[in-house]
Amino acid sequence: MSSTQALLIGAGAVVGLGVFLLVRSILVVEQPQLADALARLATRPSGPHRVPAPAAKDRWARALGRAGSRMGARLPAVGGRVPGQTLALIGWTPEGYVARKLGLAAFGAAFLPMLTSTLTITGVAVPVTIPVVGSVALAVVLFFVVDLIVRDHAEEARAQMRRALCSYLDLVSLRRDASEGPTVALERAAALGEGWVFRRIRDALVAARLAGEPPWEGLRRLAADTGVGELTDVADIAAVAAHEGASIAPTLRARAQALRTQLLAEEEAAANTASEKLTAPVALLSIAFLLLFLYPALARLTAT
Repeated sequence: MSSTQALLIGAGAVVGLGVFLLVRSILVVEQPQLADALARLATRPSGPHRVPAPAAKDRWARALGRAGSRMGARLPAVGGRVPGQTLALIGWTPEGYVARKLGLAAFGAAFLPMLTSTLTITGVAVPVTIPVVGSVALAVVLFFVVDLIVRDHAEEARAQMRRALCSYLDLVSLRRDASEGPTVALERAAALGEGWVFRRIRDALVAARLAGEPPWEGLRRLAADTGVGELTDVADIAAVAAHEGASIAPTLRARAQALRTQLLAEEEAAANTASEKLTAPVALLSIAFLLLFLYPALARLTAT
């Protein structure tokens, strides 16, 4: 094996490893940190969240997290700054968000020069302007691709929360039919469900209880953190039942049905949009087949 072939194999291996690590860092969702969960449960009514004193071995990680939060608030993004609540909703940390953006931008800036160097070694001459302009353009595109990924993941997470909220409303209404109070109904209904949505609801209710607040205040905070406004409706309905003693089971079932109808309409609209997007490729394929079919006759006419 010649030195040129060895260099090409090594460059290809480095590029492949970089692509694998970057794709994995984008697609793999980070696991929630235990310290963050404990900090949410350590809320007190007299002030903000109390975070335990950091250990010596965690100081570098916390310093990196603070630096990532500050940098993430200053980095440009598609549609404005990406709030920390959106990152927390999809399980990303601010430092992970910054690392993804800068890592993809660095990869985009280095990919074309590496490819050009490999082609130059093999004897293929490439103008200097192509790797320079192409690397800058690719770095900018990959820099903002992360924002699109965050937006898509956040929209999917909110859609999952709304679908799970329909079941939660039905469970709360059944608990209210069993003559349970609003507070007990909200907490026991959340304990019956599984999945990350019900875990978030349970955490919000537990945090409100530890803070000495009614559970609907925890639901309001969860609605503000996740951007799911339907949780605020549930909190308002529960607050009315607690203060006025009204029967809210029919209201909860009607709200769940209305939410299901809304989600179904959104899914039908998304399906229709996807079907319309398939029309253009099919039309282009038909035109290509037609041109391929007519080419021999056109070629004979042109030759004569």
